Amino acid sequence: MALTVDEQLLRGMARDAAIYALTRPVAIVMWIALVAAFVVSILNLTAVRGSQGLAGLLPVASIALMVYAVVMTVVGARRAVRAATPPGSAVWLRLDDTALHVGAGSRSSDISYSTFQSVRAGRHAVLFKLRGASAITAIPRALLSDDDIATLRARIG
Repeated sequence: MALTVDEQLLRGMARDAAIYALTRPVAIVMWIALVAAFVVSILNLTAVRGSQGLAGLLPVASIALMVYAVVMTVVGARRAVRAATPPGSAVWLRLDDTALHVGAGSRSSDISYSTFQSVRAGRHAVLFKLRGASAITAIPRALLSDDDIATLRARIG
């Protein structure tokens, strides 16, 4: 089965990839640190009764860093998904016993299941985390049935 990629599908796949990136364990540690910095800066302002010098900017800086992290993650996910599956390209997928066969436009790849560390199904994309890397591969969710995803989870682990 093949699927033609459009802008709406790209946005959905990028959203799924961004949510994945923002909820990984390393990202959660970052969120905890940013929230802790925000709370400490607010408590510091309360303790000194008003903003004194640069201390008044710390809550704003914490929030700005949070917004920056989200924006840059979304932009990066959009860029990566668009590069892998340009609008108008036909994307196809085939599963066999040892490998995932995927193509987008004139490119195709045969990827052994052992290449992947995990698989996560989003609303618009199925995301494959590569073993030993922070990179992910996104495939349109519409190309895979629930049974296919169960099979992939069993083969990937």
